Amino acid sequence: MAERWTDERLDRFADKVDRYIENNNDRMNALSNDIQQLIQALYLELPNIRAEIHSIGEEAKEQRETLHAELVEIKEITRQQAIVAQTQAESLKEITKQQTLAAQTQSDIAKTQAESIRLMIEMLNRKQA
Repeated sequence: MAERWTDERLDRFADKVDRYIENNNDRMNALSNDIQQLIQALYLELPNIRAEIHSIGEEAKEQRETLHAELVEIKEITRQQAIVAQTQAESLKEITKQQTLAAQTQSDIAKTQAESIRLMIEMLNRKQA
């Protein structure tokens, strides 16, 4: 059976719709207020956030400058150590060269002495013979 919409029934339906709309409006207003409070808090916190970001940027810049200075110092120390090592190597090379010459000279002297001794022995052998 088809129900008939009476004025009383239509009024009840309209009241229900009004309550639903009013309830939704209240919820929307509450949500809107919450959003406004969050936005306001964000605006209040924004300078702190900016300051923190700036602070982090400055700290990174200082660290980069410190690392750069340390790198330059390390490079200079390494360069100086390389110069010292090269000087020591050249010095050792020269000392080795001189020692080689001295050893060669001593070897030549020993050969000459050995030859002299051999000749003396030959002469003694001839005298005795």
